[in-house]
Order: sequence, then structure tokens, then C-alpha cells
Amino acid sequence: MTTTSRNGSSQGCVIDQPTGLNEIGPSLDKYVLESTQRLGAIAELVGRGELVDGESHTWMLAQVDFIVDTIGKEGLELGDEMRSDLLQFLMAVANLNEQIRHQVSARH
Repeated sequence: MTTTSRNGSSQGCVIDQPTGLNEIGPSLDKYVLESTQRLGAIAELVGRGELVDGESHTWMLAQVDFIVDTIGKEGLELGDEMRSDLLQFLMAVANLNEQIRHQVSARH
């Protein structure tokens, strides 16, 4: 699946778009797991002081768009655990994005 990022470019997503609402639960579980793993790999780079490439940073921001679009779907009901997982993922993206911003500004 691809999502359109804020700048209009198309960005890859980790999961395929579910075809029906009944399939979204397992797909979102997989999405959260795989996206969290990828975000963790990016966080490791930042933790070592390495710069994050533009593609990875754009991917992070595209995930925010994907999650907001997904949870905004009418008729979609998410359990407490999934809402919590998605919120934690969004917070992790926000924190990592802030670390990247500080890292880039410190190098300039």
C-alpha cells in the first residue's frame, strides 16, 4: 500500500490496505508490529548519532498520515488496546522526529 504524504509524494506503507472492515484488526496488528520495528531501527541510527536519510524520515511522517486517515474512517471501531498501540506509535514518531530535528540543527 502507498500513502500520500503531506508534500503530495507517494510513500510506501508497511501493510496492504484491508479490503473490508472485518480484516482491519489483524492488518492493523501487523502494521503496528512491523512499523514499530522499522521505527526502532531508525531510532537506533539516531541513538548512534547517525543522520536519518530523507526516505526514512518521510516514511515516518507518512505513517502519521496513514494512522490519522485510518482511525478517521466512519464505522471503524478500534478496541482500547489497538487505540493505545496506535497512540504509542504516534508518540514514538513524534519523539523521534523531535530528536532528528535537534540532531540536524546541532550539525548546522
